[in-house]
Amino acid sequence: MALESQRLAGDVAVVTGAASGLDRGIAMKLALNGAVVACADINDQGNQETVDMIKKAGGEAFPVHVDIADSASVKQAMKYIYDKMGKITILVNGAAYIKFSPIETCTDEEWEKVLKVDLTGYFYCLREVYPYMKASGGGRIVQLSSSSAKSGSSFGGPHYTAAKGGVISLTKYAARRWAKDNIRVNTICPGIADTPLGRHPEAPKGAFEEMLKNIPMGRVAVPEDIAGGVLFLVSDESRYVTGITLDINGGRYVYGN
Repeated sequence: MALESQRLAGDVAVVTGAASGLDRGIAMKLALNGAVVACADINDQGNQETVDMIKKAGGEAFPVHVDIADSASVKQAMKYIYDKMGKITILVNGAAYIKFSPIETCTDEEWEKVLKVDLTGYFYCLREVYPYMKASGGGRIVQLSSSSAKSGSSFGGPHYTAAKGGVISLTKYAARRWAKDNIRVNTICPGIADTPLGRHPEAPKGAFEEMLKNIPMGRVAVPEDIAGGVLFLVSDESRYVTGITLDINGGRYVYGN
């Protein structure tokens, strides 16, 4: 793997959840196209591995410890990145936490923990990055939702599904409000992916294989598939695009499921 372009040269990108999965692939893609990437995660070991992979490929990155479910942690992390780099121009909200309990047995604690990471944490990141992005002359934000938000979920539980639906609405709110500040905000809804989350050991037996049957392209996503969509939404090619939801799912909705 080597540098692909300098189309994001001069950008400073924050990627939450960068320690693994889709977000690791996104961090790699942004760095390989010229951005300096702040890899933000609660998993310090995995986060450092991502940074090392980026540097080995010739990109620039540094790790930032953050718990996006903790507003003080998010506030501290965004300030650290801005103070270190002098600007923040890209944010990818991708960190996720999943549980699979059905609505009938979902506990209060499970509901609150999933919502805290998958929706409230995204709100914290938006709120805290805004003044730094505005001071940087504008920026681009991509939030990862899920095909579960539109399908009603054949994978995650009610908490995950509800949180990911909320991400889409939160994106639209921020896109409308911040357009005047030259800040674009968009959502990506990935389909099932070959990642640790996609192959979670607690997932219902056979769920991964069952979802694969409903994908016309005949395969699940890999991180590079989603990273390509992110690159488009944070690059100048999408300069007139804000508030949209981009489905990257191998044609899953052709079947309407």
